[in-house]
Amino acid sequence: MVNVRQSDIAKKLGVSRVTVSKALRNHPDISTAMKKKVIAMADKMGYVPNLIATQLNSRKTNTIGIVVPDLENSFFSYVVDSMIDYATENNYRVILTVSREKESVEKQNIENLIGIRVDGLLLCNSQETKDTSILSLIKKMKIPLVFFDRVVKNAGFPSVVFNDREGALLSLTQVIGSGYSKIAHFAGYQGINIGKERLEGYKASLEQNGIPVRKEWILEGGYELIDGQNAFKKLLSLEELPEIVFAVNDRVALGAYLAAKEAGLVIPSEIGIMGFGFSETTNLFSPPLAVINQDPRKMGRVSAQKLIDEINTGKRTKPLKIKIEEEFYWRESLKKVELRLSSA
Repeated sequence: MVNVRQSDIAKKLGVSRVTVSKALRNHPDISTAMKKKVIAMADKMGYVPNLIATQLNSRKTNTIGIVVPDLENSFFSYVVDSMIDYATENNYRVILTVSREKESVEKQNIENLIGIRVDGLLLCNSQETKDTSILSLIKKMKIPLVFFDRVVKNAGFPSVVFNDREGALLSLTQVIGSGYSKIAHFAGYQGINIGKERLEGYKASLEQNGIPVRKEWILEGGYELIDGQNAFKKLLSLEELPEIVFAVNDRVALGAYLAAKEAGLVIPSEIGIMGFGFSETTNLFSPPLAVINQDPRKMGRVSAQKLIDEINTGKRTKPLKIKIEEEFYWRESLKKVELRLSSA
């Protein structure tokens, strides 16, 4: 395959290479008619821009890097899809990396993205991440960064998160108001903000409604299906089962579904399950999961918008936490309110 250069296009058209270069960059010095000629010839000859050369000639690459923990989790897939849409609408390319929930892979991904001169970073930490020294380098190099969903506390960068503590508190208060009082929580790791805030909301709701917090019903683990299965098996070993399992996310909730089925328990007549998640995917559970709805598309768009605004303006705003509100959808994985009240 022959690499077509700008000088080859210029020779064909009988113009200078500078004219071709400016035309391909939509420079105002070049007439519309000449731009059309250059673009048509470039297409005909199979010209592909040398992005590396472009980056060497400019401090801006119009490229943003995304570091996400996992793509098997549909939540992150929706988030990334929305980020790509917004970036494309604003003439930015996206380079996506996946940490597989590993701290070492996450750090390597960030270093690689810095090495290819991305204009900014969108980062969701892995559940393993404890060493955040790479953030000091990012700050020193003045690379814009926006955290989404999972945040490193006091890191000095903007973040986009869901209002998890309030979402858990209000949703559980609604459930408790219908007559439930025995509620277990399959919690996420407390070193991550989402696990910590969802547990805080759980405790606050119980305490505000005069229900004792039972430590044996708080089972801390990860954010995957296997974690839900393991937590449910531990629950089965206790002397008393709760009425409801409140899961830290929909993957953990699905793990609880599988373990409940394996144990011969019927949802929701013998045990109810609820959790955080995305309404579109959790509606496919059988029975559909009662969910504290988190819109990943909104998170993706808001995060990308915040980052690109910082890149384009060159202004670093004060570390800002943008909170997206949540809404509780009561579904068939919990007994209906009226049924619960009539059987009380």
